[in-house]
Amino acid sequence: MVERKELQEKILTYRILESRLDALLKQREMMVSKLIEIQNTLGSMDEIEKTKESEKIIYNFPLGAGAYIIGPVIDKKKFIVEVGANIGIEKSLEEGKQILDKRKAEIENGLNNLHKEIAEISAALDQLGPEIQSMSEETEVG
Repeated sequence: MVERKELQEKILTYRILESRLDALLKQREMMVSKLIEIQNTLGSMDEIEKTKESEKIIYNFPLGAGAYIIGPVIDKKKFIVEVGANIGIEKSLEEGKQILDKRKAEIENGLNNLHKEIAEISAALDQLGPEIQSMSEETEVG
């Protein structure tokens, strides 16, 4: 007969794994969102780079809280790139793209690791679920 303590331990393990999986899925969602933002920014930088010197670029500059101001891009060769803690440094277009490409690669690497961990936890949950069900039925019968 299956001991109740062993069943309780498996149920606790299952709940901990479920909680970890939920946290990883939320983390993945945030990372995917950040990756999309970087890809969109790189795309915008590419479009700016393609414009001719004589072409005027008009852009919506964020003020905060969902408010923007429309204005021209004065110098399309210089960008302010955030380097952390809301600190920005002026960089050339190419340097800015390199920084964003590096961030993109780091996020993609992190996502790959996250997907592996999610798969491992999902497999463990898939294994534990039937074990708990079987143990639970044995405990009820006994």
